[in-house]
Amino acid sequence: MGVSIVALCVLSLLQLSRAEPRPEFALGAPVPNTGRVGTALTEANGIISVVKEATVGFTFTSELTLLPDVLTIVRNVATEFQTRASAILTTLTALAADTSGNVNDMFGAAQQAVASASSYADETLPGVINPLVLLIGTPLVEKFQDSFEFIAKPLQALGLVLADMKAGAVAAIAEAGGSSASVTPAIVSRNLGRPLLNRLIVALHQLRASVPVLKYTVDSTVEGLAIADQYLVNLSDKVDSVIGEKSGLAADLDMIAQAIGTTITGQMTTVGTSLATVASDYGTLTNVATAASATGLGTVLAQFGGNLAELAAKTPSLPTVLDSLKEALMDVYDVAAQLYFIYDSDLVNALITRLVANDKYSQYCFYKYKDQLHVLLETISIEAKQCIDKETQRLEYYRKTIELMLGLLFYDFEDITGDLTVCNTISDPANLEECAAALLAAYTNLEEAFGDMFTLGYNTVSHEITASRNRLKICMAISQSELASTEIPRLVQRIHACAELGPLQEDD
Repeated sequence: MGVSIVALCVLSLLQLSRAEPRPEFALGAPVPNTGRVGTALTEANGIISVVKEATVGFTFTSELTLLPDVLTIVRNVATEFQTRASAILTTLTALAADTSGNVNDMFGAAQQAVASASSYADETLPGVINPLVLLIGTPLVEKFQDSFEFIAKPLQALGLVLADMKAGAVAAIAEAGGSSASVTPAIVSRNLGRPLLNRLIVALHQLRASVPVLKYTVDSTVEGLAIADQYLVNLSDKVDSVIGEKSGLAADLDMIAQAIGTTITGQMTTVGTSLATVASDYGTLTNVATAASATGLGTVLAQFGGNLAELAAKTPSLPTVLDSLKEALMDVYDVAAQLYFIYDSDLVNALITRLVANDKYSQYCFYKYKDQLHVLLETISIEAKQCIDKETQRLEYYRKTIELMLGLLFYDFEDITGDLTVCNTISDPANLEECAAALLAAYTNLEEAFGDMFTLGYNTVSHEITASRNRLKICMAISQSELASTEIPRLVQRIHACAELGPLQEDD
């Protein structure tokens, strides 16, 4: 485990405090109570060195930008304070062990470190933390301000005692004829005695005692950020489980869409097979093939089968039209966008902002209401299931209707082979042509109607799926209207009221 420079310096100071009398505080003679100064520095370092610890290596999993924005500010504050406060301890440790006689430089470095920490709170901190007001309100800003006002008191005491100690050291050297090396313990006692050292020790203890409030503010804010991040991840997973591609609701719609598609595909395959048989049978009618209308008959028979290819080439295709039914499920949830689009939700923002704000009731209110969002999600899921159950029942009736409609197609070509076989038995060429021409005229008209039925079938499926999507939207809109217009806004108000009143909140 690494040891900080401050800790090493303090350790050296403590070891020196147990040795023979030695020069210190830039003087040529020992200063009383220096050992206790070392102890006070060690204790102060114990809390100052870990102020920013919670902010180091922290990463987010969710996509809410509010969280890293807040962490950046908190990390900045913690790092700056720890750096400046550690500089105070480092310079004081060096000062206590110094024998150079360079009073101005050694005391000046310690005084500058104290002044830097003090000026940060007065001059720099406001600009760093003010953006928090727009992000999460004023509670965390107020905590930082109060923390630094609390810390400012021992910093002020340190600044005053260092000024007095510097003046005492200067006076001691002057009394010794201007030579630090000539300073005696008696001179030190008169100019830099125990009372001054005791003031320094007390100021260091006060600094140590004031820092925990800042560390708590940093730690508790990071804790709230971590809770918020994990909650958003869990909430996102919950949303995905309710309305995702693999959810039960989507599966129900997908099942009926596939059933309709299977019915259509199965019937079309049968039609295609039957038409191929008709075409094959026609190829065996050698007598009809001699008629002038034979070519036209072959063309008409091919057109019957061509309708299948035209149906397959429709844009959008039937499978695409049917798939849009499942896709419509995402649209119907727009009614409850406050729950499903969590990163754009006023409700989620209210809950997370109140938690991250780190005010007096932040976690209390978060834990009070966090699972209410899951309840609302479950409620929507239940009500949506009712809408979808009703729609799948209608679509099942429609599937059976499609099956009956497609069954009519067979009547349009089931007699073709028999009719042409009758013509094939006619030996007189004129009569044969008359028979073939009559069938050509009849089946040309029938094929046109046959093709119209394919177009009608495609349009029927397309229109019915569109109607189904709209019915889902209407059902969802009605079932969720109270939730969207009343329940969610009321929950937002309760979260904000809880932040103000906590357990004293009424009408909850």
